[in-house]
Amino acid sequence: MKQFLIIFLLSLTGYICNAQMSKRIDGQKETVEVIMKNGDILRGSILSVADSTIILSSLTLGPVTMRKSDILETKYFKENNAGNRQVYINLASRYFFSPSAINMKKGDAYYQNTMLFFNSFNYALTDNFTLGGGVEIITLLARKPVFFINPKLSYSVGKNMHVGVGVLYFDVSLTSGNSNAHFLLGYGNFTFGNNDHNVTVNLGSDLEHGGSPMMTLCGFTRVGAKFGLLTENWLLTSNIDYNIFSFGGRVIGRKNLYDFGLITNTSIFNSGITGIPFISYTLRI
Repeated sequence: MKQFLIIFLLSLTGYICNAQMSKRIDGQKETVEVIMKNGDILRGSILSVADSTIILSSLTLGPVTMRKSDILETKYFKENNAGNRQVYINLASRYFFSPSAINMKKGDAYYQNTMLFFNSFNYALTDNFTLGGGVEIITLLARKPVFFINPKLSYSVGKNMHVGVGVLYFDVSLTSGNSNAHFLLGYGNFTFGNNDHNVTVNLGSDLEHGGSPMMTLCGFTRVGAKFGLLTENWLLTSNIDYNIFSFGGRVIGRKNLYDFGLITNTSIFNSGITGIPFISYTLRI
């Protein structure tokens, strides 16, 4: 009798769970948001649930089969709700400073603070076009701001292949008192990889003052759901002594992201210092 009662209770529990799942699947006044351990986010409706897999009808990809072991979190929300945006940031569009050719999704935006004083914002107007800009806080308070503007256009041209072009306008004229103290850098870039593992080559030149071209070589690899390693290296063909190298880590959290590392070059290293510490904070808006 005792064994029969246990079996009956387990069966009843399973029935109630399946009924609740079916209610959500059939009614679908709610949409499910699935957050994967690798940072990917899928939205849609659940088609079926098995012991180890879930089939999701994605809003953009159609039916997608996912292993439960790869899912970090599942959330439900009403269709007319923007959803829970407190997900793990997967900011593959940039490294420490340099951009990649992987663009943000339309409507995504973030604020970044670098070394306490430099503040920047980026907003994706479309899936392919991002507009960024920033200002240094001390010069802003002095009403002589150092600022920059950075529009970027990028496209995916194949599996794990992305290309982009952009312009960086950087102005220090008010601070320096020199009306010519500004730079207009045009660049093109190529990124091979995906959001979790990628390398990028940026090649640019000052469009206004001329001079030798410059190049950056960057890379990122995610080594866990909340952590990755990255490097960014500036190669100046005019004088290799001014080449800049950096390496560090990226802590990936909900709506928050932290970059840290060391920046060095020949002069810094020869002075007996391994590198200059660097840190930045990013908030998804």
